[in-house]
Amino acid sequence: RVSSREICELKESQQCAEKADSRIDSLDGLLDALKSTRFTFLLVFIQSLQWGLAAQMYVMAAYLAPVGNAVGGQLSTIQDEWDDLPHLGSIDASEFVSSATFAGSLVLGFAPGVVSDRFGRKPIIMISLVCIAVTGAMSSLSPSFLFLVIVRFVQGFFLNSIACVNFVHCMESVAECRRYISACAFGLFWCIGYMLVAPTALLVDSWRWLVGVHSIASFVIGVILLVFLPESPYYSVAHNKRSKLEDFVKRAEWWNRRTYDVDFEAVLNEEATNRVENSHTTIIGIVRFIVRCPRLLILLLVVGYTQVATLLAYTGLSIASTALEVGDANWNFVLSGLVELPAYCGVPKFIDWFGAKRVMLVTFVGASISLIALKFIGPGIPALFLVVWLFSKFLVTSCYFVALIVSSELFPTKCRSFAVAFALTLSNIGSIVGPHVGALNVYWPDLAFVVFGAALAIATLLIAIFIPRNTTFEA
Repeated sequence: RVSSREICELKESQQCAEKADSRIDSLDGLLDALKSTRFTFLLVFIQSLQWGLAAQMYVMAAYLAPVGNAVGGQLSTIQDEWDDLPHLGSIDASEFVSSATFAGSLVLGFAPGVVSDRFGRKPIIMISLVCIAVTGAMSSLSPSFLFLVIVRFVQGFFLNSIACVNFVHCMESVAECRRYISACAFGLFWCIGYMLVAPTALLVDSWRWLVGVHSIASFVIGVILLVFLPESPYYSVAHNKRSKLEDFVKRAEWWNRRTYDVDFEAVLNEEATNRVENSHTTIIGIVRFIVRCPRLLILLLVVGYTQVATLLAYTGLSIASTALEVGDANWNFVLSGLVELPAYCGVPKFIDWFGAKRVMLVTFVGASISLIALKFIGPGIPALFLVVWLFSKFLVTSCYFVALIVSSELFPTKCRSFAVAFALTLSNIGSIVGPHVGALNVYWPDLAFVVFGAALAIATLLIAIFIPRNTTFEA
């Protein structure tokens, strides 16, 4: 016969065993415990907002300085305000408003990622949002075109922070099984931010107000993040920041209305070995590692070129969407943003089903063929031209997204972050040149489409030759 005291002791031992089993002693275990909670939803939502801002920085020039000043309506554009701007051959100087932002990103776009690895994701994101809001306000008050271009150039320094550092923060803050949904959310808000430019332009009467609204939105989102966004748990663990990790857990407990039994010492000690290894890794060391491996260096250059080619076509099509010879300028712009959503949601699934290299080849070949086909279809068949144009925009977006995913999987862990940052920074060359390719149309109608298609065709050839089938580097 078992006494009541023995029963109580047995229950206590069972409860202790259950508590030990439920105790969280790893970072992956913590994120898995939060994977389907209000807190994870909040993190994904507030960080996705920044991609809406980034999308507007990419495409707003379609209304600030539309090709051929073709938007019409009540919106006063840069060409309307400064109608004495010079022309560089067939290029309108007002188009440099777009290129200036990407030039700034090319010059210092690499810095935010490096700095965030040392000082944290949240501080860099917050500083960048404040600087984007301030430079946006200065742009809306520009006394001259030269001042506007300089300020837009400075604003480009911070573009990668809200596009890349922010994305990394989110992926480090959610369970691995929720990263696909998170990526879809980012794509959704990119498309929403993109499409909102058109109705905003219809509601205001000047390009200055259009820029001002973006500046205000940046400030408001910055305040929201300041209040609700914790530091990345991955950064906190990697840098042994226990207080920041505890703050992350406390916020999760408040939002989810429950407590989590976390063994902080065990979580921090789990990454102790990695911290020692990473402390000896420098940028110079990574560059030497890549240069000493010719195959790895070739892969880096190939991935860099694919990013340049896709951004060349993407920005060229986006900025010219309000100047197509068919359809309504505003609806063309909105539809060009809407067709991107299937790419952001579908590409990861197709990679899982068919493999990254197959998806890369299909999207790059399809985009190249459809773009070149636009030259021969021409606006003489308006409906067909518009459908093929929108399909091309979808394929170009797919090309960019699959190239980004492959670049994050192709390289060894030791140099992966550097390789992705290098490719993204180099892609700004395509973004700088893309808006001006349309100027070639004066020499041969729709020549820009042939240039975009040819650039992607070269990328297709390089992918077929150099990108391995399993997209995993083997020395």
